[in-house]
Amino acid sequence: MDASTEPPVDQALPSRELLGLAGIGSAQQRTHDCARPVRLHGSTTLVNRATGETRTVYSSAQELDGSTWVPCGNRRASACEPCSTRYKGDAWQLINTGLAGGKGIPASVAAHPCTFVTLTAPSFGPVHGVRQKGPCRGRRDHPVCRHGRPLWCSRRHHDDDPRLGEPLCVDCYDYTAHLVWQWYVPELWRRFMINLQRELAHRCALPTAVFRERCKISYSKVVEFQVRAAVHVHAPIRLDGPDGPDGASPALALGLSSEDLEDAIRVSAARVDVLSAPLADGRSYRLRWGSQVDCRTITDTAERDSLCGTRRELLVHPEQVASYLSKYLTKATEDFGVPAQVRSAAHAVAVGASAHAVRLIATAEDLAGQHPDYALLLTHLATLGYRGHPITKSRAYSVTFGQLRRARRRARANPAGLPPDADVRQILDDDRDLPDGFELVSSWVFAGQGYIELDQAAAAVQSATRARIRHHRLDRLISPLREES
Repeated sequence: MDASTEPPVDQALPSRELLGLAGIGSAQQRTHDCARPVRLHGSTTLVNRATGETRTVYSSAQELDGSTWVPCGNRRASACEPCSTRYKGDAWQLINTGLAGGKGIPASVAAHPCTFVTLTAPSFGPVHGVRQKGPCRGRRDHPVCRHGRPLWCSRRHHDDDPRLGEPLCVDCYDYTAHLVWQWYVPELWRRFMINLQRELAHRCALPTAVFRERCKISYSKVVEFQVRAAVHVHAPIRLDGPDGPDGASPALALGLSSEDLEDAIRVSAARVDVLSAPLADGRSYRLRWGSQVDCRTITDTAERDSLCGTRRELLVHPEQVASYLSKYLTKATEDFGVPAQVRSAAHAVAVGASAHAVRLIATAEDLAGQHPDYALLLTHLATLGYRGHPITKSRAYSVTFGQLRRARRRARANPAGLPPDADVRQILDDDRDLPDGFELVSSWVFAGQGYIELDQAAAAVQSATRARIRHHRLDRLISPLREES
């Protein structure tokens, strides 16, 4: 049958309903059931730099509906459960490989001095909380504040009590200090790490520059919001030799143990401070970590099933630490009713944020106009003034998210080509694993986000199918002419 006698394209297509269901099903399969996938149009082309010859490696036109669908990658479980689950798994691998080895990190890294530290916020005023023994704030004398409100609470709050984290007196609570401290947490952490390096160098009787050459401090930092909407900083901190996790432990060469590391952490946390930018009235805050600094030695001899929250356990297992931290990475400020994007305190009230969170957002709006250093607070209202990433790590701690995702893509493309014990740090990008003289050129355009309606999906499948059939017919007509020429 030649091109002139072939049936029209529309007669070769199934019903619109079947086309729509097929298009949506294909998108869900390609994005692994992502809740709000991203739709792209474009292509990736292999180019010979010497001759200029090109060959299309992949194009969105090849897909059933003519679009390339990719997962949204949102880490928040409230936004996308499938992507959040994958993010949580990657975070677990990232943290655990730095403590027990794997993915190319040698298992000998478990012998390096390592501790799990928690740095807390200072007090900004009494709040309601869950106590292990007794009521929230039991006081026999029933004191009141200068505003006439009680500074005691005889209730035993449960975990989902909406009053948890709320101040006993909203006028006594220092919302300004809370926001300023939260804004400077990244800088406070940076200075803490500098001070920790100097403290360890002092204990080894070495200049800081010499200590830096002989010992590296590696860490992975995770931020968790407390019920009072102030952040906790959790971090596994490890001491490495000059070669990082691949080298020998510095314990013997420098005489440092996990106990020495924990002592230095406590000293540094108590010593470091940051002076905030002045407010409109000239006030500045001397910012410090809270008095509660918790350190627990990480060892594979600890029990896996002991809870991280019990203070009686001074030893923790690497998998326990990884599970504890990865769990909090899928949450942010949802517990306070704050969505991923907040425009103002009025917007926070409209979406049902807690009264405590609304007051923090209103304070952030007020602070933003008092000094240029606080101007960007308006872009961090959804995180209640915290401007850092939920997880960061030092360069040599372990593998990266990008390396883990690259290994997953390679394994899906060729399951037999990636050994289980492969070093994911050595897996190259597709554009770096090419013959000499060739390069990949990609051109992609954002087309939308979220699944389209059934009728739209059917129309997209029909349009893409027509385009492919026409291209195929045109190619059949042109091919004999090419052969003759």
